[in-house]
Amino acid sequence: MIVKHFFEGGPLFMSLIYALWLAVIFISASVLYKVLKANSVKGKLHKQNSWVLFLGSLGFLTGIFAQMIGLFQAMRAIESAGDISPALIAGGFKVSLLAPLYGFGLLLFSGIAWFLLRKVIQNRISGSEG
Repeated sequence: MIVKHFFEGGPLFMSLIYALWLAVIFISASVLYKVLKANSVKGKLHKQNSWVLFLGSLGFLTGIFAQMIGLFQAMRAIESAGDISPALIAGGFKVSLLAPLYGFGLLLFSGIAWFLLRKVIQNRISGSEG
């Protein structure tokens, strides 16, 4: 199903969103590992953690941008074709929602990961100071 969505949603933008998913997962795991391994937490981890939220936001914006390009191309095709069935338009609109849907999922994941990692970093800092 993910492979089907990859090609339906447009390989260029979907590959960017998938790459952002991998980057967010990798950075989140890296920050968590460094926090749990280190005796003291430095400000560098806060900066790395902020990348998690930034990349998630970028994934959502990439999905919206992909949808806008797809809808623009679809409207141009509908304009030149003339009479199109509503079922065909609904199917095209459904496909245009794939990239924003995956991007929004990434934004939700990265927001939750950012919040949880921020709390872990803060608890580690306050625990090492006391």
